[in-house]
Amino acid sequence: MDAPLAQARARPKRSLFARLRPKSVLGWYVVLVLLPTAIVAGYYMTYAADLYEAEARILVRGRPGASGGGGAGGIASILGASAGALRPGAEEAQAVTSFVDSLDAVAGLSRQFNLAEIWRRPEADIVSRLWYDDPEAERLLRYYRRRVTATYDLETSIVTLKVLAYRPDDARGIAEALLGLSEDLVNRFSARTSEDTLRVGREEVAIAERRVVEARAALTAFREREQTLDPTAAVGSAVQTIGRLDAALSATRAELQEKQAFMRRDNPQIQVLNNRIAALQAQIATERQRRTSGDETLTQQLSGYERLQLEREFAERVYSSAIGSMEAARADAQRQQVFLMRVVEPNMPERSTFPKAMFNTITLLVGLTVLFAIGWLIMAGAREHAS
Repeated sequence: MDAPLAQARARPKRSLFARLRPKSVLGWYVVLVLLPTAIVAGYYMTYAADLYEAEARILVRGRPGASGGGGAGGIASILGASAGALRPGAEEAQAVTSFVDSLDAVAGLSRQFNLAEIWRRPEADIVSRLWYDDPEAERLLRYYRRRVTATYDLETSIVTLKVLAYRPDDARGIAEALLGLSEDLVNRFSARTSEDTLRVGREEVAIAERRVVEARAALTAFREREQTLDPTAAVGSAVQTIGRLDAALSATRAELQEKQAFMRRDNPQIQVLNNRIAALQAQIATERQRRTSGDETLTQQLSGYERLQLEREFAERVYSSAIGSMEAARADAQRQQVFLMRVVEPNMPERSTFPKAMFNTITLLVGLTVLFAIGWLIMAGAREHAS
């Protein structure tokens, strides 16, 4: 009686894990593969909440002949030479995709919806729901990215937007709001592009206009100061006056020579003609001196007038050229405009499409089976190497 008792006491005690440990490959497979799969399948079948998906598709288009959008730092720098084949609006479509996945989109939606309430509906299960009543922006963004996705197709340039929610109207409402925010973003792109294109043209027109105004004001001040509308006409008039005086002088000299042929030198008519010739010569000399000598000569007036007139004509030509450049810039801005087209409006889902219980369960079963097989082969190899 004492010997069996002593043998029983001498036998080492096994732990609970050792007593429950499977003794065959099948046992381990049941514990490590089938049991987790059964738990996940039970969750999907009995507890997981239904999720409804609203889908929309949009296309960002530019006018024919316009470039793809931004500058050298855009998608062209990423795709290299192939970027030359991008459709107009491709960079803006990429920007829309990035915007939908950003905190700005969450902030824009938060101004219209209570996102925490939408993703904490009573029908939501505790595993998939948003866990916080008032989450921080970063937590909300992480959960938002699990429920909202936007993908860009480089071949068709179509952006596909998908939204998951526990109620169909919630999913459709969020998708509709995101499309509105995206349209505002694209419109801001177009407005900024047009403004940048036209800004330089407006500045050039303003500078040219000021130059024209200053040139005309200088010409007006010159006319008021010199008390003449057109010194060119004054020069013509002076030339005509001197010409008439020269003609009168020549006629008087001819008449004097004619009368000297048959009259005596002391004849009063000869004296009158000599006096007239002297007066005409003095008048011609005075006219020429007045127009070519002194501080305010007609030549100086004409020089200043011609300089101001040339400045005005040049300013008006620059102004006309600036107006033409402005019109060309406006036409170019029109070509660079992009706009968002709704290819598929957000739908109202009628049946839940998530979670994909059968697909996820089978995927988990296959994945665990593969991992179990790899682990078992490693263990078998280790035991064989040890023996």
